[in-house]
Amino acid sequence: MAKVRYAVSDRGRTALNGLYASIARLNNAHGVREEFSLSPTAEQRLEDMQREQIGFLSRINMPTVRDLIGEVIGLGAEDMIASRVSDANLPRKPAYIGQMDDREWRLYTTLFDSKIKWQLIDTWSKFPNFAQRYAAHVARSVGLSRISVGWNGTSAAADTNRIANPLGQDVNIGWLQKLRLERADHVMGRNTVTAGGVTTATGTAKPIYIGPNADTADGDYKNVDALAYDLIAGMPSWARSSTDLVCIVSQDLVDEKYFPMINRPVSDVIDGDRATSDQKVSDIVMSAKQIGGRPAAIVPKFPEGTMLITSLGQANASDSSNLSLYMQEGSRRRYIRDEPENMASLVDYNSCNEGYVIEDTDFAVMAENITFGERP
Repeated sequence: MAKVRYAVSDRGRTALNGLYASIARLNNAHGVREEFSLSPTAEQRLEDMQREQIGFLSRINMPTVRDLIGEVIGLGAEDMIASRVSDANLPRKPAYIGQMDDREWRLYTTLFDSKIKWQLIDTWSKFPNFAQRYAAHVARSVGLSRISVGWNGTSAAADTNRIANPLGQDVNIGWLQKLRLERADHVMGRNTVTAGGVTTATGTAKPIYIGPNADTADGDYKNVDALAYDLIAGMPSWARSSTDLVCIVSQDLVDEKYFPMINRPVSDVIDGDRATSDQKVSDIVMSAKQIGGRPAAIVPKFPEGTMLITSLGQANASDSSNLSLYMQEGSRRRYIRDEPENMASLVDYNSCNEGYVIEDTDFAVMAENITFGERP
């Protein structure tokens, strides 16, 4: 017996028409069924909504750039610029405060295409804030995908495969892979490879063993704190003295003593009077305790057995983080269509050109393939 396809209700159709009109008006588009460029206002609103839905995105830089390829200019200001010059030695000699270190960033066209079944449209259509619900749903999906690629991306394939690479490993070159490629000496837990005179930390896994026998050949560190201290010691002096370094760890490396808010209701109060009611449990979780003398954090989609120490900005503080997601200005494209043939759903086609950047590799160290137990 043939399956009867679901048809959107009149109420759902009215809600959709209102959504289409609102999106077209915001973007000065004639309609949403043909591809249109997002207006600057719409772009900013979309980015703001992603930050609201996924708090970690508010802790990184998300600037727009003109070109698809460029050279990384670190924003650090650690070098001495104070000076004095006599009349006999004029002119004055200004010093660069940005650091250009022959590292390249590259943006790739990324598709964020999604579809929603008519049943869900009908369910949402009874709410007066239907458009906001839909926008938040899309923003959250896009934001989580971006973070997953940022942590797990290792390549930018011409044709990606979500089945073979469920974490977006083939969508773009993420932050961790950038560090492996650009600063091999700041990566522990992986063998190095040298090709064409360039050394990268892209070889086979070299497990790091944590356990009580760290003082013998059976182990490397007694605990994650010792590992974190060792990572920080490998930074240049000006970087390890930075006060905004954060230790990002995978959840499998920590327990309740570090993250007592995990698996508790968000209304709980922990560590004295520190409330978690304003913090999404599924989003970035900051511990009241420290690892390696630095604030500890768990973030979505971070790979297991991994630790990254770098600087994160305060929420929505522009250019204050060492992690960035660059987007090409004016590159956002979108169109929305009813596609009954596509499993009776609303299909939302989104795309933009973007790439992941570590602003200053001096301020980033990582360890991966961390294992608890003795060396076999």
